[in-house]
Amino acid sequence: MSGLRIGIDVGGTFTHGVLLRPPGDVLKRSVTPTTHSAQMGVAEGIRTVLAELVDGLDAEKVELVAHSTTQATNALLEGDVSEINRVVCVPPGEALLLKLALRDRRIPIGSGNGVTLHQVMVPAGKASSAEAELPQLDRSLPSAVIQPLAGGHDALEEVVRERLGLDPQRSVLAGEITQVLGLNARARTAGINAAMLPRMLETANYTEKVVQELLPGVPLQVVRSDGGAMDISEMRRQPILSILSGPAAGASAALHRSGLSELVFIEVGGTSTDITLVQAGRVRQRNATVGGNRLLVPALDLRTVALGGGSMLDSRGRSFGPRSAHIAGLPYLFQAVLQGKEFTGKAEWQDNHGHSYSVIATSSGENSAFTLTDYRILSAHAVSAESGKALLDQLGIELNTAQLEVMRIAAAGLLEQAAKAQQASIRQLCRPINELIGSHEASRDSLVLVGGGGGAPVVLDPLASELGFAGQLIDEHPVISAVGAALAVTCVSISRSTAEPKGTDIEELTRQVEERLARQGAERVSTEYDYDAQRQVLTVTGRGNRPYEQDADDIGAPKRLQRATELLGSGAESRWSDGGIEFYSAPGKRRGTHVGLALLASGRSIWQGSYRRIEPVASGELELVLDRIISEETSYTDGGALLPGLSLLADGRYIPLDQLGSAELVREVLRWEKLPQDCRALFLLR
Repeated sequence: MSGLRIGIDVGGTFTHGVLLRPPGDVLKRSVTPTTHSAQMGVAEGIRTVLAELVDGLDAEKVELVAHSTTQATNALLEGDVSEINRVVCVPPGEALLLKLALRDRRIPIGSGNGVTLHQVMVPAGKASSAEAELPQLDRSLPSAVIQPLAGGHDALEEVVRERLGLDPQRSVLAGEITQVLGLNARARTAGINAAMLPRMLETANYTEKVVQELLPGVPLQVVRSDGGAMDISEMRRQPILSILSGPAAGASAALHRSGLSELVFIEVGGTSTDITLVQAGRVRQRNATVGGNRLLVPALDLRTVALGGGSMLDSRGRSFGPRSAHIAGLPYLFQAVLQGKEFTGKAEWQDNHGHSYSVIATSSGENSAFTLTDYRILSAHAVSAESGKALLDQLGIELNTAQLEVMRIAAAGLLEQAAKAQQASIRQLCRPINELIGSHEASRDSLVLVGGGGGAPVVLDPLASELGFAGQLIDEHPVISAVGAALAVTCVSISRSTAEPKGTDIEELTRQVEERLARQGAERVSTEYDYDAQRQVLTVTGRGNRPYEQDADDIGAPKRLQRATELLGSGAESRWSDGGIEFYSAPGKRRGTHVGLALLASGRSIWQGSYRRIEPVASGELELVLDRIISEETSYTDGGALLPGLSLLADGRYIPLDQLGSAELVREVLRWEKLPQDCRALFLLR
């Protein structure tokens, strides 16, 4: 049996915490305002939440504390970054080219802020000579060490750091962050990472001190921008990996708690909605951007829309938002009703940008906002008392019949406008969702809309209806990011530029992934291998154990079939099982097509989608069947061989093989997956 896990989400306004027990149930919650201005920064809020969660608890039962954070994002938004030394390793004959390529002395990070660079050029010959005199640096500044080549050519950066006597905790090697070609992008990524070190180290040290005071010996992790987790020592080395930590924690929780492998996740707050996509059990990613410039670090592919539960009704009735009641400092209408306010009629409120919103005036001269939440409460009750009560229960709001009537009368002159505004706002949310689905070529037939965040009940049903998707409100939706932090899986992702990837590239990157996971006390349990032929970038991503997976109960064959029927339709039937995975199939919407679903014994989906053919593999015949499939299914063009869309179900895992591009790489990946010799498997061809 696993131990207790604590997850903390450090948001822009509030810090939420949860205490989880196997198999992931919330035992306790805590919330406090985020302490941006405290002496210890956000760590002070973490202390408050953590102290409440562990009060009366045996500390030995806690196995982990993990938190998501807005600290990296805030540092960039507010320009809370340091000047840095940029140390450039210069190969023979390339000094002039590098000076021209790296002539900028400032890296823009948005909002008019930037990182000031103090550049030093170090000839490679001098770096390798113990007698050579090296340039002087400002030792008070953090440093980024960069050399122009990437992918197996990064040892020179370590040599230069040692020769200059740079503190590893205050210096960054570009090659440790990425092995992808692109000098300016590598330099920019390493530079921003170095500039964040002073502020992020301070916060990390405070946070670790708080955790060790309250829970001595319990490890501390931080959620990465791709939804994985890293230990606090890795955070100190690469704070740039936590830029989208908060939204990533929510997406991670959606993946864990929904039991789905194909979903669109919306996390709805009071002011905005974050949108992410999960395919084949993985949160979709793209490179992070800062100040409009691409960085070479993975982050979830996130779309944010200025629409939330607190979004106010535009005075012309065109939409809700972008201003929210939280930012305006106004109570929601239902809050004013609960406070016993008397209302005198509608009025207009104008923000600093001259945008007007409809509000409801009170007899005391104050205004209350008419928000999307207020409208949904009234419209749900107009449908039926049952639907209205269900929505209030989901929102955690208590209003009696008399109070609802006061709300209805106060908002009577706004309801027709609000209905049209809601429709326009929901369509506004549909656009980035459709764009996200299209950019990753996701199958709409398999997707479910999953809602999290305090405002999710307000948006989920009308949005799901507009998209034509099934909707699912996730358990513990108000604290979903804190839950996601507690459930995040230790993760390492390494990319390398290579025009023709070989088995040795897979081997080298997989070994590096295993070493970095081991450094964080984790073992590689699952791995993704991806080759982007257009960018010529090979990526290996390794993950540790999924929390509480071993504690999940077997729900039994009848319930698994019921779940398959819910996700695939009435024609779902079991086609294959190895005792750990059960594969279900049903006719697709188009004639002659099939849709499939792979469920674990717990009922969690690890793959769902359309397929063309399945090929069972008997014990000991994996290589034989693979060779036959490649021989039968490979097609040839002027550009060379085209492998079939191929993936594998085996040993409790879904292993995608369709992004590798060559039979050699497929075989190398299966070798590194270390499947048991006697395991049964199922190839999926798409």
